[in-house]
Amino acid sequence: MRKVLIFAYAIIVVAFALGQSFVELFLNSSYFGRRIVTEYGASNKSRIEIVYRWPEDKIVQVLSPLVLIWAKHSGSFIMGHANNFRMSPLEILDLEDLFIKQLKQIGISKVEKLENKYRISIDSPSGLFTATINDKGYPEKITRIFQGITTELVYEDIQPLDQSFDEIARKYNIKLTDNSITLPNEIKEILKTVSWYTVSRLKIGSEQVVLIMANHKSGSIFKMVYSSREVNINIEQNEKMIQCKGDGYYIYVITQDEEVFDQIQQIISSE
Repeated sequence: MRKVLIFAYAIIVVAFALGQSFVELFLNSSYFGRRIVTEYGASNKSRIEIVYRWPEDKIVQVLSPLVLIWAKHSGSFIMGHANNFRMSPLEILDLEDLFIKQLKQIGISKVEKLENKYRISIDSPSGLFTATINDKGYPEKITRIFQGITTELVYEDIQPLDQSFDEIARKYNIKLTDNSITLPNEIKEILKTVSWYTVSRLKIGSEQVVLIMANHKSGSIFKMVYSSREVNINIEQNEKMIQCKGDGYYIYVITQDEEVFDQIQQIISSE
């Protein structure tokens, strides 16, 4: 019986070690591919993207529902379209980046061997993350389950990337610039209350807006929309919205949490 237990333990240790080696391969790999990101919740949303990824840098071309390019390079973030890029004052993270962040901060919770690939799970305060990584170190699928919302990232096609960041940046005419997206103080103060957030752009009617999905330090998720014009925001029955009109801009904050609602309302009122 003891030999059986030792053998089983040895198998688990080997599987975990191999899973860890796949993770290291993933973290240090360069690849490009086409992926679909879908969020399942009260309402389902999806987008299609082309991704170029290096160990420290990334270029993402959003194809649908809104055409947009964003990039991460040498710790700086840039967003926009050809010949109209601006530096982002906020860190831009996608699901892949959030998984890597939790991987480095929390570590692996569970490893499963699936033929020539591994399924890596991380159970963290930011949600349950699961990633399938193949034997080349490329991610095939990443999911996160958090507060009843499931976000799924699936690579339809993924290939090795030999070109440098500068070569791909020239293709999209991406240039680091002194021009930056200016955000009002209300948003900066609100973001001091969160543990992480993601930034994207979307279209509401004819207006392009900045959407910030944030995880409050209490664990509650809320949304923030920043627009140069007044837009019509649809909310769910269990959500509440704060609207703020500034000098040439509008801010909308949507949350289900009463305490978060009160705190953000107080922040906006004090600005």
